Amino acid sequence: MSHSITCKLNNDARSSQGQDSTTFFVSLGEKNYNFSTKQNEYTNYEAALFAKGNQVAFYQSALVAGAVIEVSSTGVIMEIDANGQYKPKLKMVDAKLGFVHSDNQGAPQQQAQQRGFQPQQQPQTPPGFNQEQYNQQQQQQGGFPNQGGNQGNFSQPQ
Repeated sequence: MSHSITCKLNNDARSSQGQDSTTFFVSLGEKNYNFSTKQNEYTNYEAALFAKGNQVAFYQSALVAGAVIEVSSTGVIMEIDANGQYKPKLKMVDAKLGFVHSDNQGAPQQQAQQRGFQPQQQPQTPPGFNQEQYNQQQQQQGGFPNQGGNQGNFSQPQ
């Protein structure tokens, strides 16, 4: 069963360098109110995120204290401390980084490289482009005029 959690990191991610990749370890937590006991209860998560190539620099700059991240996984495994010294935590299986926002980046981003695609830039309007002239040409050729400015305007005809 898939799991997803969005949290603010309290600490920088820990990392471990492998032969051809780097593993980043993040500790996440969520607070829920238990109406039966009338107390806050906490669930702790651990996730290992694998990065290579350009992802390594991105993860190093993004997975810092104060960053808000979303991590999803294919499942969770409960880990219980044999000595009872620590509360149980859920280890996220096959964790993937989704949404990331940290002050180091400026604006929220999806971690596109993790999913295997690159974000596309919106096409720019070429200089000298005349939208009205284009609409007239489309009508003459049997097409519909560009209604981009009227999207979402659903007024009733009278």
